Amino acid sequence: MMPSKEEIIAARVEAAADRIVETLSDLVAFPSIVKSNPKEAGPGERDCQLYLQKRIEALGFSTDLWDPDGPALYEKYKGRAGANKGRTFDGRPNLGGVLKGAGGGRSIMLTGHIDVVPPGAASHWTTDPFQPVLKDGFLHGRGTVDMKGGVACMLMAVEILKELDIPLSGDIVFTTVVDEEIGGMGSLAMVDRGFHADAGIMTEPTANKIAPLCHGILWGKIIIDGIGGHAELTPNAWYSSGPVDAIQLCRQILDGIDILNRRWMFDPRKNHPLMDLPNQIIVTQINAGEHPSSMAGRGEIIIDAQYLPSEHDEFRLGGNVKREIEEHIANVCQADPYLRKHPARIEWILDADCAEIPSDNPFVGIFQQAVEEANLSPILSGFGAHSDIGLPTGLGNTPTVNFGPGDPAQAHQPNERVSVRDLVDCTKAIAIAVEKWCR
Repeated sequence: MMPSKEEIIAARVEAAADRIVETLSDLVAFPSIVKSNPKEAGPGERDCQLYLQKRIEALGFSTDLWDPDGPALYEKYKGRAGANKGRTFDGRPNLGGVLKGAGGGRSIMLTGHIDVVPPGAASHWTTDPFQPVLKDGFLHGRGTVDMKGGVACMLMAVEILKELDIPLSGDIVFTTVVDEEIGGMGSLAMVDRGFHADAGIMTEPTANKIAPLCHGILWGKIIIDGIGGHAELTPNAWYSSGPVDAIQLCRQILDGIDILNRRWMFDPRKNHPLMDLPNQIIVTQINAGEHPSSMAGRGEIIIDAQYLPSEHDEFRLGGNVKREIEEHIANVCQADPYLRKHPARIEWILDADCAEIPSDNPFVGIFQQAVEEANLSPILSGFGAHSDIGLPTGLGNTPTVNFGPGDPAQAHQPNERVSVRDLVDCTKAIAIAVEKWCR
């Protein structure tokens, strides 16, 4: 009995395991670090994109490598998802490519980001983060999970389909962007450039589960003004000269955040059957105080708050949830006579959108068949973090799901690593999905 196309693809991918690892190793070796100052280029962003451009051109893709115009994009999309003020992209190019099919078939976009977060303290790593090491079936290095592993898989999936000379009617669109780790303006630029398809796979790490849903993310700075003063002397009243300890005021705000999180645990608007956890407000940074012997005159609490696509405002963003948090913090301040007169205020730093692809979308069904044929589970899952799928889905009319290798909990951690088994299985699933969708 002749093997099926799916069996032929799976066998060829299995035989290419070493090449998949080699490709990912090449990508990890580029220190394409996203800078906290978005006007600065990471040391390896351009070189990584040039490497990928050369690889896909060898497969027959027509390519477009460009430095987006950040200020022009901001003016065009101000108030919309992905439009972040102050971005420039000099030396931080996006890459797009199109491999034309025979015609008449459905197209697919394979997309990912090549920027990685800084590795942190070298002492936290057992290997050099940008010198990939293969050990005990895992490749170690910054970006192996988030998300150069996925980029390597989508590249190798197309390469293997080309080697097998499998005819496709639909086009394959290949895009890799920068700026994902600080807001997603790279994906906005990619969609604005005109890259789109009938369906898309964003290869964020999902442990090789199809995730047609991600969270939106709000970053906010809660500012609490106290009154500074000598910490060791008897204080005057809060309603005269003070001091009033901003650290104590921060505790009250933190308690208020805990209350809202407990309410959200049981709020149907904040839960989704594909998500493991309800939406949360996570305190990620606290800064307070000016001197060891002075009461803190000011405190800042940085929060990371999640929202679901069902909570979108009219701009497909988190405005409704911003107002909900602002109202709650205002109510917390009403319980304290000092905060009633000097309420905490929130400065919003980032609003990164989200999307959900319905489970009855035709591509979701095709992709579920493909992952089954790659011996993976077809059960749908939610992606608890933010990813850029909202931009191609909402703005680019390309229904896009997350699917990629690696344990998402490894993302941003020291000693980040991905298993070779995950890489091979992901490449199989993507290659089979492309063949099924674009045939």
